[in-house]
Amino acid sequence: MDFQNLDEYYEYLENDTNFQYLDLNTYKYITALRDKIEDENTKKLCSYELFFADFSIEEGKHIPKFQSGANAYPTLELFDDNFDYIKTRANKVQNPKYKAKYNHLLWLSPQKHIDFAKEAIESYLLLLKNSSFSVEDNLQCFSFGKYFKNLFILSQTVNHKKDEIISYLVSLLESDKLNDFTKYTLMDFIIENGKKIDSSITQKFFDYSKNKISNLDDRVLESYLKLLVILSQKLNSSPSEFHEKLGDYHISQLENEKNKGFIAHHYYTNALEEYKKANNKEKIEQTAVLLEQAKKTIDLKKVSFEIEDEHFNTILNQWWDFIKAKTSEIVEKYDYKVIYEYLILEDLFPKADKINEEVSTPFLDLVTTMAFDINKNISKKKTSGINPYHLHISNFSVQHIWLVFSKGIKNGKISFESLIDYLKNNSWYGQDFTYLDTNNETQGFDWIELLSPALQSFFIQTEIDIKTSKHNSQGYILAIDSFVLKFEGLLRELSRMIGAPTIEIGKNGTEERINIDKLLDNEKLKTMIPKDDIAYFKFLFTSQGMNLRNNIAHSFYKTSNYTSAVMLLLIVALLRLGNYKLETKEKES
Repeated sequence: MDFQNLDEYYEYLENDTNFQYLDLNTYKYITALRDKIEDENTKKLCSYELFFADFSIEEGKHIPKFQSGANAYPTLELFDDNFDYIKTRANKVQNPKYKAKYNHLLWLSPQKHIDFAKEAIESYLLLLKNSSFSVEDNLQCFSFGKYFKNLFILSQTVNHKKDEIISYLVSLLESDKLNDFTKYTLMDFIIENGKKIDSSITQKFFDYSKNKISNLDDRVLESYLKLLVILSQKLNSSPSEFHEKLGDYHISQLENEKNKGFIAHHYYTNALEEYKKANNKEKIEQTAVLLEQAKKTIDLKKVSFEIEDEHFNTILNQWWDFIKAKTSEIVEKYDYKVIYEYLILEDLFPKADKINEEVSTPFLDLVTTMAFDINKNISKKKTSGINPYHLHISNFSVQHIWLVFSKGIKNGKISFESLIDYLKNNSWYGQDFTYLDTNNETQGFDWIELLSPALQSFFIQTEIDIKTSKHNSQGYILAIDSFVLKFEGLLRELSRMIGAPTIEIGKNGTEERINIDKLLDNEKLKTMIPKDDIAYFKFLFTSQGMNLRNNIAHSFYKTSNYTSAVMLLLIVALLRLGNYKLETKEKES
């Protein structure tokens, strides 16, 4: 939309009936308005609206849109007028969606006053009660849950309409307004975060959930059974019945598995734990025998397994629906520049502190674990669990990136030509790093020329794969081999340009090139590049993760190791490393 003034923008907000919690358009509209207005005071007001649009509140807390070390955007400090403008807007706006958010923002600000919280509560409640959407619409149900959690936390904090809000959710349990997963999520949230929840409410949640479990999809059954265990404990009754049903649930999951070796071991272990908690001796003995038999079917030469946790079993489908809708909107509505910026700015990867984290499971308590490198050598790194960083990238990041690329390639916005054009005009790679030496000969690098063959090879093979619905690993060898080694060169170029060392003096007094691990650990580089991106680069290129630099340079990769997924991860790394402008000192001298 092309607004000519703030009044048109305010009218748009008043008439906005979009219930979706995450809005990808508002910030774009207000930014366009701000950039074309000449009056400085109006520009300032547009900036306040931009900060407001980018401000996200989840479970009553501010969640920054972007975080880099201690720096975050947006922050409350950006509203430098004592929040006078936000107060005015909170008073004038009538749309409950925005009235709730303006007042909630004021409640979180230094201007905090209980009246702001109460007004936000009234507006959230009106927004939810007036909402109407299909129970099959996972995104709308997801949004309802987000709004309700903000509402509930506020009501608990200021002790306003607590009982009415809980009663409202109770009234929805037997209705068709929300899907089963959202109902479970909100019951669980209330039990976990509520203050002095009346036992009658706990009983209602218990009765509803117990009656529901006989007619639930497997994707949410486990969640309801776990909730019933908690509710039973809250009501001082035995949870044994639900521990046993959880054990039965794990056993039932094997019926849909073709390869029952390692996976069977996993499910039998979980079932055994639940039967022990239920003190069902007969099922304990039966499952223990099945567990021993399952060990014989495990192929240690090549093992595949799944990690059973709440994220994978209860919210995966909602996450997938949301990401599909989000990527479709980005790719269909915006040009290639915005799409590539999305891959740079979007929260695609885990946080830096997850890269060395290990998660233990009951299964791992029963076995001795060893880590092997690609050559089947035992890793020197001690491991006793599963790395969530690797799991996140394998199960979420790659799929997210592939959705963007596949949709973008199909509609012509993502291509070899558009990516090269973006890199030339929007990254430091496109700068001229060549210079004439004393012999009038050209020295230095043209990075776009050096990167082009790998990128062109990737797009050619990807388009073939899309058209044939196949995946040819051999077709990605050239692109990946070239790209991995070029990335190290780019990292050295960047380090050199910002004054970070790229060589060191060895023990024998000779100059040696600093390895990629030390390049990524340099303080100047870490000051410039967000720590989450540094962690991602380490995951790709060092022994902390895929170790691509070593495996490619020493030809440890077999053909089957070369995949389009590896190349997608490399292209995103390329985009993120290039997201800067540098001064080429050679040109100055």
